[in-house]
Amino acid sequence: MDGSGEKSLTGGTTPGVVRIGDTVRRPPHDRWEYVHSVLRHLESVGFDGAPRLLGVDERGRDILSYVDGMVTNDAAALSDAELAGAARLIRRFHDATAGTALAAGEEVVLHGDLGPHNTVFAGERAVALIDWDDGVKPGPRVRDVGHAVWCFADIGEGGGPLGRQAHRAKVLCDAYGWADPGEVLDELTARFHRARAEHLAHGRTKAVAIFAGYIAWMDAHLPTLRTLMAAAPPGC
Repeated sequence: MDGSGEKSLTGGTTPGVVRIGDTVRRPPHDRWEYVHSVLRHLESVGFDGAPRLLGVDERGRDILSYVDGMVTNDAAALSDAELAGAARLIRRFHDATAGTALAAGEEVVLHGDLGPHNTVFAGERAVALIDWDDGVKPGPRVRDVGHAVWCFADIGEGGGPLGRQAHRAKVLCDAYGWADPGEVLDELTARFHRARAEHLAHGRTKAVAIFAGYIAWMDAHLPTLRTLMAAAPPGC
């Protein structure tokens, strides 16, 4: 903490985010006006799972309420109850934006980066989604759900036994109310292809290699994941 009372908040992708007392200050980004509208809408409909927008400070930074609790990058440490709670919170967020002008003809407003790193837990209860950044935009639910399953279920080479990955993915899909988990896995594969193409277009060779590895892993293990998830009992 520096002399101004600012405490740097690390772990996110946006530099310059700090805590001052019971508030968080975030630098503006290209979609800040839209994000402001989303946060105001969520407050107006009584959705309590997002920080409140309190204004803009003298340096042009967003002032948001600070949500106390635990945020982790260790998805494996989360229990089934915590996973299910996070999925239900995501569903409530999506439902709060469905059919609104903010969704702009799409299904819902997307958060864009859902995972344990952007979810606040109080005990085993998921209480808030944080880091409302320039990825917030209209889109189909499955894109947010796919990203959440990737991050919360730790899908991939480093995620442990396939049975555990499939179990955690099924817990998330069931708690959200997603009827076809295979559709979520297909979206995750498509996400990797989109990311690889974007990085290739910008000449980011290291990122291209990373996502090529993700794609190869999914190609090799997707049939097994599908089978395991299909065989799992509802609400496992």
